[in-house]
Amino acid sequence: MTIAIIGAGIAGAACAQRLQQQGQHVVVFDKGRAVGGRMSSKRTSAGYLDLGAQYFTARTPAFSSQCQRWLAQQVIERWHGALGLIEQGMLGASPDATERYIGIPSMQKPVQQLLADISVQHAEVSAVHFEQGCWQLYAGADLLGQFQQLVLAVPQQQAARLLQQVIESQWQLKSLFAQIALLPCWAVNIELAESDSLPVQFDGIFVKQDAQISWLARQGSKTGRAGPQHWLVHFTPAWSAEHLELSADEVAQHALAALQRVFNTRVKAVATLSHRWRYAQQVADYPLLGALRLHDVKLGLCGDWLNGGRVENAWLSGKQLAEELAL
Repeated sequence: MTIAIIGAGIAGAACAQRLQQQGQHVVVFDKGRAVGGRMSSKRTSAGYLDLGAQYFTARTPAFSSQCQRWLAQQVIERWHGALGLIEQGMLGASPDATERYIGIPSMQKPVQQLLADISVQHAEVSAVHFEQGCWQLYAGADLLGQFQQLVLAVPQQQAARLLQQVIESQWQLKSLFAQIALLPCWAVNIELAESDSLPVQFDGIFVKQDAQISWLARQGSKTGRAGPQHWLVHFTPAWSAEHLELSADEVAQHALAALQRVFNTRVKAVATLSHRWRYAQQVADYPLLGALRLHDVKLGLCGDWLNGGRVENAWLSGKQLAEELAL
């Protein structure tokens, strides 16, 4: 069976690897220049910058075993960064002692390892058509290929756009796309002047009950990342949605102001880098399926949005779909 997987994030990669292990012929398509999706790190002359996923945890036996393999392959390591918590305006140590992992030297390294022996085509699939029992994939007017099975491992909203042809005839798809599963997140990396430093000893900080930001992190606390003057700001889903169409520079100004407000200090930005994740954070009450397979149209969907967010759940979703396709 020839299978096309659209999306080379952790869910698509996990699905692709398991299908190949089962003897299937798999081709992965992704619009990015590199694999990883929201696990991608931005490469700069100063080192990598984590703008999306900041770390991942392992809470199930299956993913714990996978993490042990990655540790042995030296594509991930445990992150021992000191974690803080800002709640009601007060900064203190976070009580969360969960073991956390990061890819090295960049966050997408585990995804690259999963896809090492799999064909990956870097092309943006703009349309898919199901005809005579097969899926045809197009990039504009160009036919990318014809496949016996299609897997969408992309965010919910992107999957809905591709599946307009079949949604109305599939009640499961209509239900799946009736409610939004993913909310946006603006991410800004701020490089501070060498003469400036923040009055904090934490490497990552959870920010609770703030109208603007939800997470702060010192990039230099991770192997392979840019130095200690680089700080990441994640805005809340609500703020990101309200200001989704701001320019990158405008968002960066808000991020610097928020950094100064939270730490009650004046600092100067040497450079900023803003990234808009349109589909990033899980909606808390979205109903979870793990993954979805539709036999009659030879279609499967997987991703963190179907399984509760988090890197681990995306991996589990991809693996679950691969197992269902083998039946």
